[in-house]
Amino acid sequence: MSRSSEPPPASRAGTETEPPDPLALHLADRWGGPTGRRARRAGSSRWRAAPVLAALTSLGVLLAVLASQYCRVNGWGGVAVYHWGCYSDVAALWSSREFNQHPWAPFLDDYPAFEYPALTMFLASVLAAATHTADAVFGGTPVDYWGQRTGLLYWDLTFVVGALAWFVLTLAVLRAAPAHPWRAGVVALSPAIIFGIGINWDIFPAAALALAVLLCLRRSWFAAGVLLGIGASLKLYPLFLLGAVVTLALRSSVRRRQEYDAVLWADFGRVAAGTAVAWALINVPVMLTSFAAWSEFYVFSAERGPGWSSIWHLWGLLTGTPMSAEAVSGWSLGIFAASCAAVLVLGLTAPQRPDVAQLLLLIVAAFLICSKVYSPQFMLWLVPLMVLAGVGLRDVLIWHGFQLLHFWAIWMHLAAQISDAEPQHLLDENVYAAAVLGQLLSTLYICAVVVGRMFRGGLRPTA
Repeated sequence: MSRSSEPPPASRAGTETEPPDPLALHLADRWGGPTGRRARRAGSSRWRAAPVLAALTSLGVLLAVLASQYCRVNGWGGVAVYHWGCYSDVAALWSSREFNQHPWAPFLDDYPAFEYPALTMFLASVLAAATHTADAVFGGTPVDYWGQRTGLLYWDLTFVVGALAWFVLTLAVLRAAPAHPWRAGVVALSPAIIFGIGINWDIFPAAALALAVLLCLRRSWFAAGVLLGIGASLKLYPLFLLGAVVTLALRSSVRRRQEYDAVLWADFGRVAAGTAVAWALINVPVMLTSFAAWSEFYVFSAERGPGWSSIWHLWGLLTGTPMSAEAVSGWSLGIFAASCAAVLVLGLTAPQRPDVAQLLLLIVAAFLICSKVYSPQFMLWLVPLMVLAGVGLRDVLIWHGFQLLHFWAIWMHLAAQISDAEPQHLLDENVYAAAVLGQLLSTLYICAVVVGRMFRGGLRPTA
């Protein structure tokens, strides 16, 4: 297809020919009826959609607070945190990594190691410093109903900042898909985010990655790289966007740039440069200050064995023979590399140039499937990517169903490890194994849906 045979980007963004989502049409017919011929076009109403989506995100934040309310009232200790599904690494690490003793503990040699990337270390410490400051200014009795009042305040401050990142995430998805603004409602009210946002700091790299994708779609390559460097300093997986961009650049070379608005090697160079600059500015000072603290995340990730809910943990449950850390590292890396090669082949052979979000989703999903651990909050990684990749509402709901099944199964499984209840009152291990298998298969199902869209056609790519 020649460069001149496709419509310009602005035309694509506003007049896509993809048929409406069948489930959304069905719900529209039940609630308010179908859109009339005098209604405004979706593309022209994106600013009107923004306040509505912000209100929906506020509702999601409220539901997330309610989901964690038991632990906020009673604390994050004991088996009840699993029964109520409100366990939080943020609350647990407050004392176990001694933030309660010193807000900058991750950067100091005399305190326990903090197994997170540099910017997450900094974010956690800044919030800990704010907690200590607030406690000193507004303090009183230092102990409340569950131990230390400042521990609750630390979780609350982290949640508030995470909620702001949730708003950024929703609006970034809205702006990245202007012809279908209401799809961002999936991000605003996603059960995966509602139940996962309070567990860890994963909402922050998700927001940074969504902004990077938005900037790629706008062809602001260097700025996209800066956001990517920020995201990679919070969590490793945003770096996979580079794989999606290099696939599109290679496709342009193979096809001799015959697709309109193709991604060129110069574009990839700008993304990579922005990523390197931002990553270096954040990480090099930490490396120079305390290399051991900076490298803890990478050492821990390389040396850890099979973690909860991974395919490697599932293998040990089903066979009764746990895999060694070395075996897991080798198999995980090998399968992920093979999966990336498969994504590259798909990107090169698809009849229509894939969207960057489609390729990114496939790479991130492959990483989640092959990862050494599948923590419950990891499910929120895929939510914005599914929306940006144009996955239909029915398929998104199917995926959410299996993810929520696993969410509760892992907590009940962990509760069984420390509970003194009789076996008949605990979750059977086979049920947990089935839930792990279900969440893995649901992610594979989403990958199959995206690959089908790439080869059948769908949303016109804009980057």
